[in-house]
Amino acid sequence: MIDKVEKNVFEKILGPVSSLIEEIQKSMQDDSETYTLSFTAFTINLLFGIICQIKSIGKLIVEIKTSRVAKEIGLPGASKSMYSEAFCRYNPEIYRKIFGKLLLACNFLAIPEIQQLGRILLIDGSVFPAISTMCWAKYKKNANAVKMHLAFELNRMIPVQFLSTEGNYSEKQFLKDIIEKGVTYICDRGYISFEIFKFICDKQASFIIRGKSNMIYKVKESLDVNIPVSFLHFFDNIKDSLIIFSNDTKQGIYRIVEFTSMGESYILITNRLDLSTYEIIMLYAYRWQVELYFRFIKRTLKGIHLMSYDPCGVQIQFYLYMIAYLLLLSFRQECKIQQTPSSENISVEEESQATCSNSDNNPQSGRFYVRGLVSLLGGRLKKYWRIGIHWLIAVKNYLLETFNDNIVQNLAAYP
Repeated sequence: MIDKVEKNVFEKILGPVSSLIEEIQKSMQDDSETYTLSFTAFTINLLFGIICQIKSIGKLIVEIKTSRVAKEIGLPGASKSMYSEAFCRYNPEIYRKIFGKLLLACNFLAIPEIQQLGRILLIDGSVFPAISTMCWAKYKKNANAVKMHLAFELNRMIPVQFLSTEGNYSEKQFLKDIIEKGVTYICDRGYISFEIFKFICDKQASFIIRGKSNMIYKVKESLDVNIPVSFLHFFDNIKDSLIIFSNDTKQGIYRIVEFTSMGESYILITNRLDLSTYEIIMLYAYRWQVELYFRFIKRTLKGIHLMSYDPCGVQIQFYLYMIAYLLLLSFRQECKIQQTPSSENISVEEESQATCSNSDNNPQSGRFYVRGLVSLLGGRLKKYWRIGIHWLIAVKNYLLETFNDNIVQNLAAYP
């Protein structure tokens, strides 16, 4: 049931972070008295803009000045120069702490089928275009760019770590800097390195990284191929082996899973010997979720447009996008749980069979490797862990409405 204390939807969304913002504001002596755009005003204004998919400070200023929603929420107006100054005034470390505390405060749902395989982090980087005057954002000879390096937790479908750098900063270095014991890291081909493989093993962590077709190795032992019968006709030439790379000076023993799907060949390198062939393939297929997250931030939330040209300001912007994502996901999951019967429970086996059946009946529905394995959890994944544009638009239009059971039911109508 809904809390007895009435809040509007905007207040409900910000609920998990409101006390954190208030606590930090109190610690900043004279901040609220000195600046019209105080820490609280700056942070909440930007979160409002992100939730409403406003792509620039200029448009945010107009929205706050003319919108009835912004007026009733009580958002203070400010000039563009005030925002520019605030991006430089506040330390990104403050937002890093808010993000970290929010990760602990919110009880995000975990995917049971993933959870039982250990903690899984998807690692990738994505480039955000920068203007020519951002000299610190080095990328190419004729173009500047900022890169977001991200660790996305597959278990709960949430971002957990990030680093913003100039566009040509090493992705491999970011990976090395975040390695933790007991975690499995899933990466694409850009992270291949014998040094990385050994470094991860030495840290008692694990990896699944897609290999390149020209890698040379010797097979030490052929392993049993374990793939559910219902999936076998989607794969060809499946091999599972323990190998040694010919040009690896350390001569480490690794596991390689090879297969062909829809005419494309894959080589997956890992040190996880406890997983089945199918689990290795499935986990790598889910790497696509980090790409979907970047697309969501860039396209749906309009994050492709930088609001600040200062390196610290860019960090603040990225942290605010991730904070907004956590708030929206927490809100969506709370709404979905409230309107879902407790008896509803679809097993992964049932959904995988449904996926196979649909693919068999409609072979033109898309590449199975991307759309079949990645959607293995079917409706549950979309229902609890996906923030759709239609749902987000509905949330925007309900911001002033009192959060109650009726709002929960109305939001449930949008994917």
